[in-house]
Amino acid sequence: MSGLNIGRRFDNKPLMLPWPGCPHIQIGGETGSGKSGVCNSTIGAVAGHTDTAIVGIDLKLVELSPWSRRLTSLATTPAEADRLLVDLRRLIATRAAWLEDNGHRKWQSAFGPWVLVVIDELAELQALDADLLAGVIETGEGGQQAIRQAKTGRQVRTGLLGGLARLARFCGITIVGATQYPSAEVIDQQIRTQLTIKIMLRVASGEQVAVCLGQGYANAISPKSIGPNERGGLWIVGLPDTAKPIRARAHLVTDADVAARVAGTAHLTPSYETVFGKDTADAFQAY
Repeated sequence: MSGLNIGRRFDNKPLMLPWPGCPHIQIGGETGSGKSGVCNSTIGAVAGHTDTAIVGIDLKLVELSPWSRRLTSLATTPAEADRLLVDLRRLIATRAAWLEDNGHRKWQSAFGPWVLVVIDELAELQALDADLLAGVIETGEGGQQAIRQAKTGRQVRTGLLGGLARLARFCGITIVGATQYPSAEVIDQQIRTQLTIKIMLRVASGEQVAVCLGQGYANAISPKSIGPNERGGLWIVGLPDTAKPIRARAHLVTDADVAARVAGTAHLTPSYETVFGKDTADAFQAY
């Protein structure tokens, strides 16, 4: 079966995500629910594709670093995240212009690598820049300016991500955004609307069900439907082949599984220049 096998449905069928050309994905679930397992299953399933680049944003420095040798780029600071988001926006503009000039409506494998963008954690991406605020505490100077700069950075980052979510898919770019804090404050409405495949692991409230799956499911699916010991248990909506919510469990992925997958696929990692172009690659390296 084509696509990405990330688990097993409760009807015993494989849980498949469409690939390539997958819609954007939102993953939400509290700490210990198995959110990392879903991310790792998705990355691991994509990693073996020879025509796919994977880039990541991980401001917590814990989730995506084991995959670093299979990632074309891994941003671990707000400045690096900003640069990667800007370069992705430039890539979309370049690809959109190329599609228009050549009379194509959607990206195809023959045109260049598909790109998977994994963001873990969305809350950190939209938080104020801790380094700027720490400088204020250390020096006691520039407080108001640093706060304004941090807030501006957060707004720009949110705007860039929202724009990417709206425009990226037809250019061969899929975004996966994960959070252990599924709330309206963390997942901006304009971003949430564009992340059309929604995966919910264990959550604590009906409000979180609404944020994870959509308001229409808040009364139909109880947060207690996934038990406290059911790591990897999930609901998924938005798959192209069904309108109904699907109950499933993600594959268990261990650190050893990730290490083995990286060892077997690292040679498939395209360079930054291959994906983004030489000028962008040079600018990124100099940033």
